[in-house]
Amino acid sequence: MDFDNRFSNMAQRRLDTLLSQADTNFDYSWMRQAMFKELRRSVNDKSGYTLFTNRLHDDKDMQFIVEYFMAYKSSLGDIIDECQNPYEDEDVVIGLAKEREQLIEAYAKENLSREWDKVNAVFPDSWRAFAHRRNYASEDDLKALRRFLRLVDRISIITDILNNREQCYGLKLNYMYYKRYAHAIDTEGESMSREELKQLLLKAIDECRAYFWANTSMGVVFSVCKEDCGFEDNASEFERFMQDVLKDLKVPLDYGCPQNTIASAKQSGEYLKYPISQWHLHGVDKKALALLNNLRQSLRAAASESEKS
Repeated sequence: MDFDNRFSNMAQRRLDTLLSQADTNFDYSWMRQAMFKELRRSVNDKSGYTLFTNRLHDDKDMQFIVEYFMAYKSSLGDIIDECQNPYEDEDVVIGLAKEREQLIEAYAKENLSREWDKVNAVFPDSWRAFAHRRNYASEDDLKALRRFLRLVDRISIITDILNNREQCYGLKLNYMYYKRYAHAIDTEGESMSREELKQLLLKAIDECRAYFWANTSMGVVFSVCKEDCGFEDNASEFERFMQDVLKDLKVPLDYGCPQNTIASAKQSGEYLKYPISQWHLHGVDKKALALLNNLRQSLRAAASESEKS
């Protein structure tokens, strides 16, 4: 029974993480660009169509690219119909957000999903690792892969729409009510006290210290605290708060958060001026994404431990 409970708790924590980080985890624009470049290189290769067709049959990277692009936009027609339905009582974008939650719950139950979780922009070749583990000669495996990719595609298209990239699909939507809805979800329940946030950060920063690269990496921490933890004060107040957090670390961090750190960070990284869901549109680098993903994971784990104690 204890094992069953632990397994159930782990599954729930994973689902919670997938839902809370959906805007980042299900954005695959980086992967589509990488695969398109790979496909274009093969087509333009001097060896001509012979090499290209051979790769289609023998190269797992190419086989996966073909399967992925066959699934891409497979559900777009249905999604457009949902967006253009004039008789829907519920706001269109809120309806898509709720649908994505249901789709992610279905995704978490898929056998392939745990491997796919590792496909991440922080590791640009991670899609290749997933591709190489597939058995394209097995009809059953291929059917399972195609079904899974269609599910992932639907989630990713809705994610694009929820993050104001609806113009990629010829849509124009009103996000006013969705922003209110998303804010209510993020801030539901009692707000986190500064002391509670401090204790979570002490654990998370200690676990993630290897991902900090400069004082300016505090800009990532600031964004996470604002969007995920409800830190409402300005950058100057955050800098004072972080100074208090950092001085209580058992092992000092190599980097600090003195006055004007956040302003300097935004000058160094244009993406920090925007919501996390839009970072990829503004030149976010790999080290910032690595810190973001690991910090979020550590904060959620620390919060879960705190709830149990």
